[in-house]
Amino acid sequence: MIRSQANTDAMWTLVDREQDLLALTDQLTDATTYYLDTEFDSRSDRTTLCLLQLHANDHTFLVDALAVRDLGPLGAVLTRPDITWVLHGAHQDIPLLTRDLRVDRPPRLFDTQIAWGLLSPEPSTSLTYLTYRLLGMRNSKHHQTDDWTRRPLSKSQLAYAAHDVTNLPPMHIKLHESLLALGRESAVHDACYEILCGAREAPEQLAVESFRNAWQLEPAGQHALAELVIWYNSLSLEAQNRTLESKLLWSLANRLPRTTDELRQVRGMPRLSQDHLGRILSIINDALRTPPLSSQLIEPPPYATFERLQLDAWLEYVRALACARERVSRELVLAGRRLRQLKELIVDDGPAGLTRESLNRVLGRWQYSLIGDALLWAANHVPFPAPR
Repeated sequence: MIRSQANTDAMWTLVDREQDLLALTDQLTDATTYYLDTEFDSRSDRTTLCLLQLHANDHTFLVDALAVRDLGPLGAVLTRPDITWVLHGAHQDIPLLTRDLRVDRPPRLFDTQIAWGLLSPEPSTSLTYLTYRLLGMRNSKHHQTDDWTRRPLSKSQLAYAAHDVTNLPPMHIKLHESLLALGRESAVHDACYEILCGAREAPEQLAVESFRNAWQLEPAGQHALAELVIWYNSLSLEAQNRTLESKLLWSLANRLPRTTDELRQVRGMPRLSQDHLGRILSIINDALRTPPLSSQLIEPPPYATFERLQLDAWLEYVRALACARERVSRELVLAGRRLRQLKELIVDDGPAGLTRESLNRVLGRWQYSLIGDALLWAANHVPFPAPR
């Protein structure tokens, strides 16, 4: 029999046996929205799901993931068509849940932290802070740093774990109403899926210019570095991760080892397969035998220029103005590689580099729908620094 515990705030049910989990799945089949949270233990080699908090049909269930080892039956229920998961700051929760529930991909997602970033300038807020902002409630975080692997869990711990997830439904309602009023109900789901489940960005292709100190190399070293970069870029991301860090390419071009023993003496060099050792040595020895196509040495790049500082400041202000106009978080909507790509658009052409076509290439669909027009508007209203 599933055991229920009551406290002054809510009713919650502890699920810590296999048969209880099967009974729980029968109780959840008519729900379409599940409010989820987790408690976990993170170590260098593995992250362990300790407790799954689930709220549905006005009731909270606490699933002891250390006692109930197979959560697969629950996963089948939680990923039916037209299901929505509501969570907060779920960057760590989603990988755990998809792994332990044994699902290929989660259903439609609504992350209250991300939703708030689409309504405010704040990109990353705690659940405690957002609960206060939306519901006016001050929550204690007394058990936040507990060791959740220890058993038995106290009644106080279970009540704490239940409390956060029971606040998600009213928060979800408030956020959804605000997003609906602005026509952003689709954008929030797209944003949540991209941010929480999107494929990791592939690393940008290396170039000799990627190495700030390439100019310090001798001509043979610069030639070797160029060839090593070509080889490294030809590897898959998995193969790159198995071989060596990209920064070691400069060390190789600087030392120019010609034998396996010399290669292994390069500081930071990992153990490599014979195939990779042989390929690196072949590239270096070929570069030493073959004169470079150009005898011109690389000029040292400046650490900064006033022109680039002005360009960066101009784009930063354009971004801030556009996001303020649309009332969204700049760090959530436009950051990372997309911001760097926007900077490259204005390096040569200034504001003329920002067009509907170029923004469509750089921004995702949901980003463009939120701030595409606002970026163009801001670019036309912020004076561009005149060349000196």
